[in-house]
Amino acid sequence: MAEIDKAIELYEKTFHDSFPTIPVLRDKSKIEVMEIINKCISEGKDVYDMGYLSLDNDSIY
Repeated sequence: MAEIDKAIELYEKTFHDSFPTIPVLRDKSKIEVMEIINKCISEGKDVYDMGYLSLDNDSIY
């Protein structure tokens, strides 16, 4: 299993929710995504609470 896959799996186990790969991986490198995941886990906040993504209903993925 690739390192990015392990990080995503850990995120999903930590937050009991799937990691939003499409909006995040579209704009970030795998290294940046891993840094985001690690920061979210260490802070105990998901990508929305950390401000990386918003739950904007107008967004199209």
